[in-house]
Amino acid sequence: MNNHQVKIKINGKEKHYQHGKKKKKHYQPKEESPPVAPNEEVSSYSDEELPIIIVDESAAAAEKKEEDEFEWVLPKEPKKQEEQEKHENKATSPKASYIEDLRKVNQSKGQASPFGKKKKLQSPSFYKQLLLSIGMAIGIGTCLGFLILAVMKIPDSPLNPDVPAAAPVTSDNATNEKGTTAEGSNSFTIPAQTISVLQAGAFTTSDGATTEVNRLQSAGFPATSVGSEPTYVLMAVGKSVEGMKIVGADAADKGFEPYAKDLTFPGKTLESLSAKDVSLLEEGQSLYVQLVTATSMLLEGLTIDSATNEGLQSSLQKVEAINSSDLTEVTSGYKNALMSAYENLQMYQSSNNKQALWEAQQKLLDATSFLY
Repeated sequence: MNNHQVKIKINGKEKHYQHGKKKKKHYQPKEESPPVAPNEEVSSYSDEELPIIIVDESAAAAEKKEEDEFEWVLPKEPKKQEEQEKHENKATSPKASYIEDLRKVNQSKGQASPFGKKKKLQSPSFYKQLLLSIGMAIGIGTCLGFLILAVMKIPDSPLNPDVPAAAPVTSDNATNEKGTTAEGSNSFTIPAQTISVLQAGAFTTSDGATTEVNRLQSAGFPATSVGSEPTYVLMAVGKSVEGMKIVGADAADKGFEPYAKDLTFPGKTLESLSAKDVSLLEEGQSLYVQLVTATSMLLEGLTIDSATNEGLQSSLQKVEAINSSDLTEVTSGYKNALMSAYENLQMYQSSNNKQALWEAQQKLLDATSFLY
């Protein structure tokens, strides 16, 4: 046989492929019948007029025989193979997924505790540790301190019988104790006194008085505040009101409004004074009055006689003889004010500088505020 035919199955459908020369089939062209009218009947033909169809039966039988004898079967296509692999994977996947699920369950169970959830302990912060350490150190130190004090308070007499419980009191110690008691038990009353003053103002509050004092001192004038409700600001002290009016002329020229008048100071009693303090206050009163008179006369443009100078020298020597170390703080400042006023007076007499008299008046105003 010259003709070979191959039969291939693709996707379950058979396809025929033939090799060699195919026998041509002779077909008689079909004659077209003329169109038939709708109302006309189809004409019948005789057997002789029908077309002749020739069929090659031997060729068809040979092809059928070859198809029965030879058949190729192709391997499975990739899609079917993939479907088969997926089917096999499905068979094994439940186990794998079950194992994975068990892992997840075991991991979640591993975090749990049979006794309940355990909270993770966090270490305290640095500041908390520092405060805790400081608190513990303070507590331990306090306990040790009390322990040491308790040990030190144990009397020595039970352990050392030879050591006396207390030292005997000597006669010197007794004398010093009596002297100290006597020195702090004295008092002195400063009598009431009327003094001519140059007043710069009267204020209801101490703050207003302090402001005015600073303003006067910055202009080169002496000033101090005395009393309360009202508080008086004084610029100078003197012998008479007329003399204070003359002294206030310099302050009026610089824009201030001083007022000359007599001011009565009430009496004052000082307590807890030593014998030296009392002596200073007694001698100092005389020196204070003499210095006020001398400086005010010089500010008025007058001169002081020799008798006044001799009285100043005598009173100064008595005050200067009292040792400052024997005085208390109450009277030591008073003595320093009197001594400085006398030095400024001597400076004016030697240099004729009026500013020295104003500085002497400032020291006398400080002594006045101490006395009253």
